[in-house]
Amino acid sequence: MIGSSRLVCAALGVTAAALMLAAPTASASITGFDVMPGPMPGFGTGCTYTVIAHAGPGEYLSFYDSQDGLFDPAGAVQVGASGEVRARWTPSTPGRHNLHAAQIGSEKTLRIEVAAGVGCPF
Repeated sequence: MIGSSRLVCAALGVTAAALMLAAPTASASITGFDVMPGPMPGFGTGCTYTVIAHAGPGEYLSFYDSQDGLFDPAGAVQVGASGEVRARWTPSTPGRHNLHAAQIGSEKTLRIEVAAGVGCPF
């Protein structure tokens, strides 16, 4: 009886180890995040800028602004086959904005200074 218990425990241990080795590893990480400047120098309220993030194709990223700024599209955006995802960002208030590209297990942050109405042609 004791010998069969040891055999069952050993078999379970081998099975668990095999499953751990066979389990896929997810490399969910954002490898790049940037905001493209507009046609004028600086960043301004009411102007729209393109943000670009790089991650694994098929992953989902969310963008958000620590201040008052909007992203289009809002919510989670799927990364394309190129490994790149783009969104449009429009800051609403002047001051320091912390822009975030986030996914489960990974986040990148950009600090952008925004002036009132500077950075886009009016």
